[in-house]
Amino acid sequence: MHKVHPFFVVFQNIGSFIFVSVNIFLFLLLVRIKPEMLQDLENNFSELEKKIAGLQKGYRNLTEKFSELNMEHEELKKKYDEERRRNQVLAEEQKHIKLYSAISGNPEHNRLMKNHINRLVKEIDFCIAQLQNSGL
Repeated sequence: MHKVHPFFVVFQNIGSFIFVSVNIFLFLLLVRIKPEMLQDLENNFSELEKKIAGLQKGYRNLTEKFSELNMEHEELKKKYDEERRRNQVLAEEQKHIKLYSAISGNPEHNRLMKNHINRLVKEIDFCIAQLQNSGL
């Protein structure tokens, strides 16, 4: 869930804004403002209401777009993770295939086989040393 900026809380409470606007308007009527000033105020309030309605619509559109993009991002993250796992599996398979071809006598992979055997010998030596150190 995303955090709502305090500025946008005003647009969620448009009813109270209009209520306050109407009360100010009525107060000004009671004070007996000149008719031309009253008309200017009415025009200003109308413009403000239109702008607020436009901002509310824009805000709703942005939050919908944000939700859509967030869902798309989650889907892409899942696909990325799946492809990464698949890539790891394929890399492991490729390693095994090279090893099998080296075992079968393929001259291109002889060096790979020698390196692999050396690694295994070192691992066995390490295990023997651990067993000797533990007293078994």
